[in-house]
Amino acid sequence: MQQETASRPRTTSAGRTGRIAGLDGLRALAVVAVIAYHADIGWAKGGFLGVDVFFVLSGYLMASITMDAVARHGGLDLKRFWVGRFRRLMPSQIALMVFFTLVVALFYREELYDLRGQVIAGLTATMNWFLIVTQSSYFEQLGRPPLLRHLWSLAIEMQFYLVFPPLLAALLARGRFRRDQLAMALVGLSLVSAVWMAILAGGSGDPSRAYFDTFARMMAPLLGASLALLWQPRSIRQAPIMAAGGKVFGASVVALLGLVLLVNKVDDLDRWMYRGGFLLTAALTVVVLAGITHPGSPLGSSRLLGHPWLVAVGLRSYCLYLWHWPVFALLRPRVDVGWSWTVTFIVRILLTVVLAEACYRLVERPWHLRAASTSREAIFSRGPSRAERGSPLPSAKAVSVVAIVLAVLALAFASPSTDPIAESLQAGSAAVSASPASGSSPANDPDATPATTAPGETTTTVPATPGSTTFVGDSVMLGAAPVLLERFGEDTVVDAEVSRQAKVYPGVLESLASFGSLGQRVVVQVGNNGTVTSDDLDAIAAAAGDAELYFLTVRVPRSWEGEVNQMLKDRAEDLGATLIDWRGRSEGQIGWFYDDGIHLNAEGQQAFADVIEQAIGR
Repeated sequence: MQQETASRPRTTSAGRTGRIAGLDGLRALAVVAVIAYHADIGWAKGGFLGVDVFFVLSGYLMASITMDAVARHGGLDLKRFWVGRFRRLMPSQIALMVFFTLVVALFYREELYDLRGQVIAGLTATMNWFLIVTQSSYFEQLGRPPLLRHLWSLAIEMQFYLVFPPLLAALLARGRFRRDQLAMALVGLSLVSAVWMAILAGGSGDPSRAYFDTFARMMAPLLGASLALLWQPRSIRQAPIMAAGGKVFGASVVALLGLVLLVNKVDDLDRWMYRGGFLLTAALTVVVLAGITHPGSPLGSSRLLGHPWLVAVGLRSYCLYLWHWPVFALLRPRVDVGWSWTVTFIVRILLTVVLAEACYRLVERPWHLRAASTSREAIFSRGPSRAERGSPLPSAKAVSVVAIVLAVLALAFASPSTDPIAESLQAGSAAVSASPASGSSPANDPDATPATTAPGETTTTVPATPGSTTFVGDSVMLGAAPVLLERFGEDTVVDAEVSRQAKVYPGVLESLASFGSLGQRVVVQVGNNGTVTSDDLDAIAAAAGDAELYFLTVRVPRSWEGEVNQMLKDRAEDLGATLIDWRGRSEGQIGWFYDDGIHLNAEGQQAFADVIEQAIGR
């Protein structure tokens, strides 16, 4: 996501070097999509796909750089190449880490110890594997999300830079394979990567492992690289395809509209995305790239993706990507600040733009513009013009050194802090396992067998115990399990799981019924982890059978909260269910929640049980 990626030189017809401005424009659209997604804006719920656009761009441009080096010098100077990657990526990342380490040390000390591991992972370009090893979910966040989590994508890019360009350079230098053969091999490896992602994301559980995995993500940069091997502006001018600029433009516009549609429609937990959806995204991006880089296509012109405004944003896309996420993670509406979503969004964007612009002018551009021998001085200059003149600011240098030392000391002496949400969920799991009714349910007893009338016959649902209650939900209900089990008696069943999605609920209820664990009353809390459709509610009601069905509205400071609660209100009566308004009851009760604004502390768990008890009785 570095600046060079957005401004790779090409040779024009006049023999001058220029920038493919349309690539800057594409990067601008990608970073806006990512920021909108992290801001929980409804029309960009698929904005996470902007990262895949970055991956394809990186593959295309790294392959282009490698081919250029082989053509000019007969090979790739690895030391120069890797130092160049470091100079373009790491200075801005280090500035980010130092700045937010100091912010956390001053205002969010409980986050400091966890930040230490993230900083190490960021500096070593292993953030994605750090998140995998620590079993950090991208989709279900217990407490504040990791401030440097977004560096996972940059880690994958760095890992790609470490391995792919040297291998490609070696193959090209030997001349044993034609470019089209290498391109087809890369397409084949992309398909293998897509299959690996589908395998990792199998089942209905949390797909974070597949989302973060380096090998599962290689499909995008490899497809970008395959395009580079076959499709360079200079070679296109001398090929028959030059005359097909209009057709290429039309295809690329359709592909761009396809990407926009995906950003608008898909969800990060849609299973089909992990079974070909990400591959489709990469393929569409390749077609868009073909349109941008074709000399006869106007897609990359100043009237379209090469528009100066888009180019300006694209040049700053790396800094915008770096700085927006920690700002968003520290300023959560109705959790960290009491402002409305709109006010919080405006403040977040303003802070992001200011910090990103400062980083762009004081760090990224100086390191990019200055030669390697003077880049150390350039980073401390006032801006690009001073950097080019090599005019350092000693005071800025001193401040930077002091800031780095203070950040290192803060991280070194950070002490572990307890995670109350994790402790609450552990207590909930223990209470469920110890409960006679809940502990023997299919979710909590792997050795349990369905109740059947005889071997080979169909499963028979065991009649519910009169007055018994079954609770089905996610981590919010799991945390409240000890109170629910105590309040509603020994026949109570709590079946709750972290990150549970709406589409899983019908199967859970059917399984409970087959095991005789479905109570006379069924209380369902669905929608904390994503949107809920009308079909989802129909399936849940059907699976609940003749049980008295209750739906709890959700309190979750996310974009889908209002949509989910409105869906529940609209459908509850039609489904013969009773709506329990937990969202309304908890309005303004900040003291009931842990710092994520979702999970319940001891007081909140009691209030949660009170609301349910008032609605259904004991």
